[in-house]
Amino acid sequence: MADSHAKRDYTIVGIDPGTTIGVAIIDLNGNPVEVFSSKNYSIADTITRIISRGKPLIVASDVTPTPSMVKKIGGLFSSFVHELDGSLSTEEKIALTKGEGYEYKNVHERDALAACINAFKRYKKKFSQVQKKTPPGLNVEEVKALVVKGISIRAAINGLITAQEEKRKRTEEKGQDEKKRGEESESKDLLRLRGIMKEKEERIELLEELTTVLKADVQEKEGEIRSLKRKLDSMRTESMKELKKAEEIRKRDMEIERLKEEVRAREKENAELLEIIEGLKGRKEVKGRRRIKMIRSFSQDAIVNIDRKYGLEKGDILFLEDGSGGGASTVELLARKGVVAVIYGKELSHFAAARFFELGIPAFSTDEIPLLLKEDFAFVDQDLLTEKMEEWERERRRKKVILLR
Repeated sequence: MADSHAKRDYTIVGIDPGTTIGVAIIDLNGNPVEVFSSKNYSIADTITRIISRGKPLIVASDVTPTPSMVKKIGGLFSSFVHELDGSLSTEEKIALTKGEGYEYKNVHERDALAACINAFKRYKKKFSQVQKKTPPGLNVEEVKALVVKGISIRAAINGLITAQEEKRKRTEEKGQDEKKRGEESESKDLLRLRGIMKEKEERIELLEELTTVLKADVQEKEGEIRSLKRKLDSMRTESMKELKKAEEIRKRDMEIERLKEEVRAREKENAELLEIIEGLKGRKEVKGRRRIKMIRSFSQDAIVNIDRKYGLEKGDILFLEDGSGGGASTVELLARKGVVAVIYGKELSHFAAARFFELGIPAFSTDEIPLLLKEDFAFVDQDLLTEKMEEWERERRRKKVILLR
């Protein structure tokens, strides 16, 4: 930042925005003040350096439409933004920067320098007229600044003369008041205070411009934060999509595995059903075993259901999965159907067992004759069954003989 006591003249600033920013500054006479470029400059850094070299009156670019960054900097300084009818060609930029004293290190600096020189050329004739018409004692720079802002040369000069006269009158009036109030030491104090006030005013002006820089820096940082938030939101959205996709894939794999298990179970079930169907077609044995019908519970309803579904025939052997619920009447129902033997799972009641014996129907537990169970059927070892039935018949005869004695 320039020293607060230094006089800060008006300047014309050319800007070439981009990854590498180029900046050129010239005074209102077309003389170069500074040309620089940098890859690491933010808008705030750029503004700070521009302020240190004077007051930007005109801000310019070498292309049309004017880049947003150039407009933004111009707006922050309330500068006039020099708009082009068409972008400057490379040949035009080289020609503009050939003048004596104009130097640059790269194309970014060249483009920025060409932009401000081109803007100066637009006002060069007007500035020369201002130089000739401005009376001695009047600030030529201020007249030029008013002309750039659209005020005629005559109106600008008259306005400044009027302001100068009013200031002089106020100064004289203050001086007369001071003289009336008296002592020379007091006048010296007032002069010293005026000097301090002037310094304060210049410092306030610089601080105001610094505030502009800081505001620009805040805006830039807020823009970066918004950009980063958008990127973060985008990354979060993508992450959620990936997680959702992974979850969907996991669920799909689980469903595929479940379906595979179901298919395997169905295949196994189908194989068993096919085997049973073969038995229903008339085969009485499966791999050395005899097929027998199974009744889940020893009740009249269960017997009727099996009879309706598969039919109970004379000579059938049944498996009573739960033999505990039946009595004499259920035994008699089986006898009427022609059942010749039963195998039971849960123990028969005393009445059922006695009635089976009386009717000559052998009843065996699964402890005596193990079974292979498949759906509504069971398979029994034929040889073992024959052997057990013969033993039962011998035992029954023996008991009858004992009773007859």
